[in-house]
Amino acid sequence: MGYSVGSLLGCCVAAPQRRAILLVGDGSFQMTAQELSTILRYDLKPIIFLINNDEYTIERDIHGATMPYNDIQRWNYHKLHEIFASNGWGIKVSTESELESALQKAEQNRDQLAFIEVVMDKMDSPEVLLKMLQN
Repeated sequence: MGYSVGSLLGCCVAAPQRRAILLVGDGSFQMTAQELSTILRYDLKPIIFLINNDEYTIERDIHGATMPYNDIQRWNYHKLHEIFASNGWGIKVSTESELESALQKAEQNRDQLAFIEVVMDKMDSPEVLLKMLQN
């Protein structure tokens, strides 16, 4: 956890002609959020999907759903680009139709960073992970 935002920065710098896409959880993002400032500083234009399931869900699956060390501070993730710079846009989505609209906006605004905060249920985990933990 905590390396993907820096990795995104590296991918964007290494191949600026391509549009990088990041899927990152809210807890992991909080570990390296400052790299968003660098991404905006260099006017890079990735699409960031932040999966907001309100804390460290995978850790909850592994170590227990109520362990308090998995609680994190809630942020207005979709507004962070406004704090760091103005050359991007953000949106918070919680339905499939909102996500589709955000994807269309990302396609239409390829010259800007797109930050899409996707709200999920707190204990929404991949089935394959849950099966693996049962073994």
